[in-house]
Amino acid sequence: MPNIIDANGLTTKTQSELIAQFTEAMQAIYGPDINLSQDTPDGQMMMIFIQAVLDNSDLLKQINSQFDPDQAIGNILDQRVSINGIQRQAGTFTVTPITITTDRALNLYGLDQAIEDVFIVKDNAGNEFALLESFVFSGAASESLSFRSVVPGEVLTIPNTITLPVTIVLGVTAINNPTSYTVLGINEESDSQLRIRRQQSVSLSSQGYLASLYAALYNINGVSGVYIHENNTGSVDGDGTPSHCIWVIVSGTGEPADIAQAIYVKRNAGCNMRGDNTFDVEQLDGSFFTVRWDDVEPVDLFIEFDVSALDEVNAPDPDAIKAYLVENFKPAVYGQVNINDLATMVQQADDNALVTGAGFSLTLMGSYTPTLRPDSKKEQFVVSADNINITVL
Repeated sequence: MPNIIDANGLTTKTQSELIAQFTEAMQAIYGPDINLSQDTPDGQMMMIFIQAVLDNSDLLKQINSQFDPDQAIGNILDQRVSINGIQRQAGTFTVTPITITTDRALNLYGLDQAIEDVFIVKDNAGNEFALLESFVFSGAASESLSFRSVVPGEVLTIPNTITLPVTIVLGVTAINNPTSYTVLGINEESDSQLRIRRQQSVSLSSQGYLASLYAALYNINGVSGVYIHENNTGSVDGDGTPSHCIWVIVSGTGEPADIAQAIYVKRNAGCNMRGDNTFDVEQLDGSFFTVRWDDVEPVDLFIEFDVSALDEVNAPDPDAIKAYLVENFKPAVYGQVNINDLATMVQQADDNALVTGAGFSLTLMGSYTPTLRPDSKKEQFVVSADNINITVL
């Protein structure tokens, strides 16, 4: 198989093909009697050359795959999704109060200015926090000031752990956070979440269809999940949804005005709406149209499974697997979970892990089943480390 890009994509030579090619070339130079066994200097040198070629081939495959938004990662994925008018949803910062004690008059500079060095402190885990607004101490005193995490995302704070200065200021004698955060940051949208949102966004240009409404809602900054139920019959259905009505359920932190505008623009003419949330959208003639929808209701998902080592030597790390599941196992609104998806996710967390005896439950000591869906279309399963029980065999 030659190295080629054609209608089937990029194909490269395999290791066995390269060994045959290099062996033929070496024999042409040194004669057919050359010993290219792995335990000979010539054989080892040839394999070094072949490994270099394979490394470059792998790099070319990765570069080629980055043109596909469903395979791209990181900054390249950001470039690809921008073609569809999509941007990665940025993370937000954690804000926490920290008490600063001084023995003299001094100035502490915050993020509200760009001339002096910002006063920064950190906890014993290395998480840094910057002073939000500059503050002037008129003398020896203790003041509770607001600090913002330097890195965006879900930076958890534990009381009495932020005690170390990063910016050294003469006169600051003590640093401490007697309480936890007041605002917990939100993690930046992950690659997998962004890929899913891009796939759903390609219907954005159409109007009057559920697919376009899904796309419009997912394109709102802060919206992390959507479920739309449509009752196109002439009577109330089993969920209590009125006839000829849509029921939109949204999760995340999207602005109500943006959600209402998306529903207003994309819904079918004359279509009724259901929901406890309301927002009045101003129409072209100056009148207002009331849009309805519901916020999602989070429901704890309890997971348990056994895990063993495929190589029967290196035991899987249950804490690492739990952390990966919390970060990446994100059931959809009214989404069904199943043990196949769970096993795949665990394999991504640890490719040496073999999942057996898996199940899901709505309660800690309840009946565990291989598939599970929320009881209501308004509900969405939430995965937390405390509700994952892993038994290492």
